[in-house]
Amino acid sequence: MSGASLALERVRYSASLEGRGMVSSRGRPLSWRVLFQMATVGAYTALVKMAGAAKVVLTARAFGMSDGVEAYLIAFLLPSFVSDILAGSLSPALVPAFIEVSHREGREAANRLYQGALAAAVGLLSLVALVLVAGAPWILHALALGFSAPKLALTGSLFLTMLPIVPITALTITWRSILNTEGHFALAAAAPALTPLVTILFLLGFGHEWGVQSLAAGTLAGSVLEAVLLGAGASRLGFPVVPRWYGRNAALDHVLAQYGPVVLGTLLLGGVTLIDQAMATMLGAGSVAALNYGTRVTMVLIAIGPGAVATAILPHFSRLTASQDWDHVRGSLRSYAVIIVGVALPVIGFLIAFSEPLVRLFFERGQFTGAATGLVATVQRYSLLQIPAALVMALVLRLISSMRLNYLLPRAAVLSVALNLVLDVLLMRWMGIAGIALSTTLVQVAALAYLWLRLRAELAFTLDRASTRISGKPDFPIREEPLETRSRGGC
Repeated sequence: MSGASLALERVRYSASLEGRGMVSSRGRPLSWRVLFQMATVGAYTALVKMAGAAKVVLTARAFGMSDGVEAYLIAFLLPSFVSDILAGSLSPALVPAFIEVSHREGREAANRLYQGALAAAVGLLSLVALVLVAGAPWILHALALGFSAPKLALTGSLFLTMLPIVPITALTITWRSILNTEGHFALAAAAPALTPLVTILFLLGFGHEWGVQSLAAGTLAGSVLEAVLLGAGASRLGFPVVPRWYGRNAALDHVLAQYGPVVLGTLLLGGVTLIDQAMATMLGAGSVAALNYGTRVTMVLIAIGPGAVATAILPHFSRLTASQDWDHVRGSLRSYAVIIVGVALPVIGFLIAFSEPLVRLFFERGQFTGAATGLVATVQRYSLLQIPAALVMALVLRLISSMRLNYLLPRAAVLSVALNLVLDVLLMRWMGIAGIALSTTLVQVAALAYLWLRLRAELAFTLDRASTRISGKPDFPIREEPLETRSRGGC
């Protein structure tokens, strides 16, 4: 393709983005539609969290702290962990490739990529589920060392009931990703509410007769209905819902190549939480509880805020990188970061200022006395400080995925784990349990700084290369190799 033809194609694609509200008519790298989509996803995520909280309250009312509840929690731990890691890592790898192929080769080729990725995901998670079935006696025994034989048997029964959730999640994550690429964020964000809502119905309808098995059956039924709803939504948009393997090709290979680092990075980041919990046990009675209570509001806000930002911005960044509109990519990153942080700072400031009254409102009852309120409020203040960095991190991570630079994620995760360990040791000696909360905030800022600098170097290199290219398109993907292996660049 000649340089003139390539330029004309890019102009047409930019015009199509403008028509859909992806960029402004003056080329400003800001879309109010994307901001609205972030708000939409955040609102529906909040509703999902409320449904989950209602399920927890009703479960506590029905079963209290019984052996059945503990068996259910341990039985659900492994399927949910595997699903979050293996299925949850698919979207950052699939969405950029799907949009790139759709832009370059058309919808038919993109559908083949989607069906191939769906088949691979279902196959992988089905295989993992079979491995978990085979290893269930040993795995559950290791997770529930203190359980009696009857309690362990109940855990095994609940575990097998909920294990089909693992391959089902491969379907739901893939279909949710496809819906997001088409701008149907509301359906994709609201569908997860079905699982806690259906679980509540099973609990109310069958709790007396089935006991804690009603929770497991409701969790599975809710997951199935969520998959059905998302599959129907994808089908209405013209996407085939049956997995189909077309064989390996360059696009699918690149999805798999980007998928691995996301999984590894997510696994490594899990070590930060484990380290924090382990360090808290060294500070005496009540420290672990104070850390968990003090970070609970932050964890909910991270799920709603940065989660919504990441969901809405990934298709937007992927379209811009597919069109190789690098000036808009760089401008979008800065513009959205400024707006999101500007909105978040007053909210976080309010929560920090009124941290103690909020703790008193939510927790101070029963065995949670006023003596614990001050400590938990202090932990909460330091924990809330990480929210602005987490919001910007969501932007950075999704741009990294859009540019297929996921190899950076394990490196950032290793940095985070090592720095978290050092800061935990230092700050907990000085500040006690509040030091662990501050450590997490500082680690978030350090990881963000590292990824921001690496991303800036990549964008500078890409802009320089784009300005010197005379004609032709690069082979898929846009970036063939890490920056440090090139003849120039570095960080």
